[in-house]
Amino acid sequence: MSYGSPSGPTPRIMSHVRPEQAAERGVDAVLRRDDIVRHLTSEVIFTDDSLPGFSDTIEHPDGLVLVDTGMIDTTPALNEDGEEWHPHPLPDELVSRVAVVVNTHLHFDHCGGNRLFPGLPIHVQRRELADARTEDYTVREWVDFPGATYVEHDGEAEILPGVRLLPAPGHTAGHQIVVVESGYRPLVIDAIVVPGKTRTFAAR
Repeated sequence: MSYGSPSGPTPRIMSHVRPEQAAERGVDAVLRRDDIVRHLTSEVIFTDDSLPGFSDTIEHPDGLVLVDTGMIDTTPALNEDGEEWHPHPLPDELVSRVAVVVNTHLHFDHCGGNRLFPGLPIHVQRRELADARTEDYTVREWVDFPGATYVEHDGEAEILPGVRLLPAPGHTAGHQIVVVESGYRPLVIDAIVVPGKTRTFAAR
């Protein structure tokens, strides 16, 4: 049972905002490239290949933001079709500091750790959450769990100063990316960056 390609290497950088523009918006150098860290959170093994999956953390003055939660366990159904899924849970110290969660989309390898965050806001596009509640889209109990607190968006939204969500349909109809204003140029985080399949987005 496969729901898409895992994430790839590092966030790409787009230059579209001058420093004075960022200052006017109140996010002058709030965040830097070093404030964004990528973490291995899953891996799928095929017959002769493997692909890693990643989550990202953003060290924000208002609290740690986690972009996608990866996998913390697996199920027998996931290992059908010749795939072998390996969870790589985030360390407890990191999990304990998370203040805000963003799901770029709700395929199981991107939302499997949502259950670690009951009561915390989990930002998702409304279309994506609706699709995740249909049959055979994801692991439903990893989406709807006791204490799940989804903040549903219809389009672009600023969830913290300098951190915006932009719809980016393609991998899924409700897919979104995260744009982080660095004071010089936006840092664009996209969950789906696979060699040979890289998608390009321009921060607005």
